[in-house]
Amino acid sequence: MANPIDTISAKVKGAQKGMEARREGLVGVFQTLAKQHGEVAALIERVNNDTSKRDALWPKIKVMLLAHEKAELKAVYPKLARYNELQVYVEQHAQDATQLEQMIGRLDVVAIASDEWMSLFVSLGDAVLAHAGMEEAQIFPIAVQTIGEDRAKELDDDFKSAFKDVEGLLKKTVH
Repeated sequence: MANPIDTISAKVKGAQKGMEARREGLVGVFQTLAKQHGEVAALIERVNNDTSKRDALWPKIKVMLLAHEKAELKAVYPKLARYNELQVYVEQHAQDATQLEQMIGRLDVVAIASDEWMSLFVSLGDAVLAHAGMEEAQIFPIAVQTIGEDRAKELDDDFKSAFKDVEGLLKKTVH
């Protein structure tokens, strides 16, 4: 189980990331997504800095990553796919989501205490941070411009509902 300090630290990092996203013009679902990026980045950093935390934090990180991606694929990216100018980003996101799930699958079959697991985890962390950075710098600003702030705010409720549903299912299966 995750240490409450690790969880609080992640929430603080997420809140900071959400405020930063708002200052950069991201609203609604895009601000929520950036906030979640900050939370999971903080947890990844905790494991990278203290490998003894991997047993406690990996289940939480895994659920966060999978719920985030699955909820995006369910509630956000299909809506963005309706806009021609966003097609290339939607396709890139689908590839990244597939890669992320494959990396998580590899981690699940390697002993968590091994050096190999930690090496794979560092690669996953790098991929997650690169993906989040690309979304926040490229996709989200263009998406807000394309769909408008009102639609971005409407999608936020859809995403949060999908995230909650997926997270609940994953928590039952991930140990």
